[in-house]
Amino acid sequence: MSPLGPVAAGERAHLIVFFLWMLPVTLPILIGLPWIAIRYRRRGGKGHYTPHWEHSTLAEAVIWGSATVTVLILGFFTWVQVKREDPYAQTGADPVHIQVIGSEWKWMFIYPGKMATVNKVVLPQHTPVEFDITATGAMQSFWIPRLAGQIYAMPGMGTKMNLTTGDTTEVFGFNSQFNGAAFPLDKFEVDVVTKDQFDAFLQEPKHPWAQLEAAFKKTATWSGPELFEPPSKDYWMKVMMNPSIATDGGAAILPDNSPGQKEIDKAINKDLHISQLNGSAQQ
Repeated sequence: MSPLGPVAAGERAHLIVFFLWMLPVTLPILIGLPWIAIRYRRRGGKGHYTPHWEHSTLAEAVIWGSATVTVLILGFFTWVQVKREDPYAQTGADPVHIQVIGSEWKWMFIYPGKMATVNKVVLPQHTPVEFDITATGAMQSFWIPRLAGQIYAMPGMGTKMNLTTGDTTEVFGFNSQFNGAAFPLDKFEVDVVTKDQFDAFLQEPKHPWAQLEAAFKKTATWSGPELFEPPSKDYWMKVMMNPSIATDGGAAILPDNSPGQKEIDKAINKDLHISQLNGSAQQ
């Protein structure tokens, strides 16, 4: 409900319109149910008892007519909004292209020909952005709530999300699809910066790509964001066609007493504890 870009702002407006148009259906129910229960209660009720009453054309018309009109109106608004906010349609000319690979329980972002990052994506302000998204292992859902809605990331498939950034900010993106043991840690930093800062970010020192490729296969969770050299030009496409290239798979299911699961449990407890402390500090 606090959008930082036009796509998220449109989705908020869509939600408000839906809420207002549902009021003619929901308010009579919310008001009428307790009124009927009180007026026609067995003892002390003031309603007139008519055991043989069974039909009212007017009541039928009001009940079903209002519901039908509401559904038609909401259907129209849904169609218009979906066409307007098609995630596959670019939101402006010359978008920044970023390739995304989701895996249990981390995200890789590839700036083609420039760099690769893990659990961190940096975007220039007021700029169209196009994400190409795929996954390895369990299905995930790519979601940056204050910039755009979610879209699924699936092994062997490619999806897209287009958006336009707003003012500079620091937020988080999430996986909103439950996918196993370290799901609470499955998030990434999203920094919207000035264009000069974005250009400087692309020039920052990077670790070798081979180091990322090896670690990504055997590491379930990533301790923090890191920058790496870019992979080969067609790496993302190869991963989409054959997810095992990027990961060994099977990380989503770990025995409860396994060393890997115990380490994940410690990380989750630490992360939740830090989140609670931050929440208390903000209050």
